[in-house]
Amino acid sequence: MVSPSAWRLADLFAKQAFLLRGLGWGSMPSHAVEADIKAGRLVELQLQDVPQARITLPMLAVYKSTTPPGPAGRWLIDYVKSCTSAVQ
Repeated sequence: MVSPSAWRLADLFAKQAFLLRGLGWGSMPSHAVEADIKAGRLVELQLQDVPQARITLPMLAVYKSTTPPGPAGRWLIDYVKSCTSAVQ
């Protein structure tokens, strides 16, 4: 964490509203802020030591070994795995 004084918001709409009112900076999905950047309401920050390519975050599927996921849960895990391999 960069600062102990950090806003934590539950949804991206609230975060975007804070950013548009100048209440700090934060990461957002590019499609959500594209129009605001084009209109000059927001600017993209270029941070040192952060690659400009996609940033990947590790994800884990955690469940009790005594109750493994059923068909739908297994499908979701397999689907997420397939999505991440396409990005790398």
